[in-house]
Amino acid sequence: MEDADRPELSIAIVLYNSAETLPDCLRSIREELDGGFAELIAVNNASPDDGVAKLRAEVPGTEIVEMGGNHGFAAGANAAIARARGRYWLLLNPDVRAPAGGLRHLVAWMDAHPAVGVASPNIVDVDGRWEEPGRALPSVGRTLLRLFRLHRLLPAALRRRVFRASYWTSGDQLDAGWVPGTAMIVRPDAVSRVGPLHEELFMYGEDVEWCWRMRRAGWRVGVCSSTTFVHDTSSSARLTFSQSDVERRIAEGMDAACRLMYGPRHARALAALTGLAFALDAWTPDKSSDERDRARAAARTWRRLAARRDAPTSQTSGYPRL
Repeated sequence: MEDADRPELSIAIVLYNSAETLPDCLRSIREELDGGFAELIAVNNASPDDGVAKLRAEVPGTEIVEMGGNHGFAAGANAAIARARGRYWLLLNPDVRAPAGGLRHLVAWMDAHPAVGVASPNIVDVDGRWEEPGRALPSVGRTLLRLFRLHRLLPAALRRRVFRASYWTSGDQLDAGWVPGTAMIVRPDAVSRVGPLHEELFMYGEDVEWCWRMRRAGWRVGVCSSTTFVHDTSSSARLTFSQSDVERRIAEGMDAACRLMYGPRHARALAALTGLAFALDAWTPDKSSDERDRARAAARTWRRLAARRDAPTSQTSGYPRL
């Protein structure tokens, strides 16, 4: 293939119970697809809805990879990027809408920051609430600081760098801990060094562990704050699971990622401290009854995860060849 035929961006969308939001997602990127700036590779994780039919109606001729079963987000995304031809790869949830010019802006931002291996645009939900895409990696130290409210004693600038998320109120980030896979742009050279997403992380946590590997390999994790994508948060998960089940799965995914990153002992300590933090939240008087109930449920989940004595998952297994 000649360089002139190479798209700037390969967009990977994994389909599972996403037919409701998919058309709006596709319409938001249609101009770049039609103009050849981007290519789309869709992966059908044996979705039970008519998402594939809607995709074919909206963007005829799109390559669709049939997985033959639901193998999880990481496996689906890996199957897509194995076929990608673009200078950059974008993992895009089907419940995300890109703004006009957003894809081009994101590619230009990556060109301007060659040390960044993986990045996210700014992200808000459908009501305009900020989703804090630049986050700190989970750690025992940060959890202890927050548990004992010692983070309040840190100077604002230091607290901003250490904790990220809501403390980072504006501006680009060039040294985030991790960014969510919601709308994640990736440099292929970085993936060639660290490997693809870890397929043992079936649902949630795979983005955390991937960013951790990127950082260990010397790549930066960034946030481009000057373009904002809209995310209909957990729309597919809400159709598949109850809210409590989604929250439990998020915790389990994060715990599994921590076991891969840090080993089981560190992960158990982190889970125990997180469970304690949620237990304390359940007694906070200024929280609503619903918030306290959810905190109690989270505390139970994290205590159960802290009690696990599984053998550590191999940190070198589960990486398919691209």
